[in-house]
Amino acid sequence: MEEEKTKNPNHGGFRPGAGRKTKYEKTVVMRVPEKYKEAIQALITHLDDTAMIDKSYRASESEPVYLRSLQDKKQHIIFRTEPMLPKT
Repeated sequence: MEEEKTKNPNHGGFRPGAGRKTKYEKTVVMRVPEKYKEAIQALITHLDDTAMIDKSYRASESEPVYLRSLQDKKQHIIFRTEPMLPKT
């Protein structure tokens, strides 16, 4: 005869604190046109790479990202991060 398996109440289902952790404070799920996926990933990478920029650093520009608009026109996008200098 087969032994019946007892169910473990701690296996599966919702558990507080379970799941993959993110390096960001809060995240959201958003529908984005597939053709913009690479540009959005490049923006996030640029923001992560330039997070240390402050008044001691000069502005930083990303490499161009080439894409097509929703109207299928060729475009390239460059992201620029520069420090916010205090108003004098």
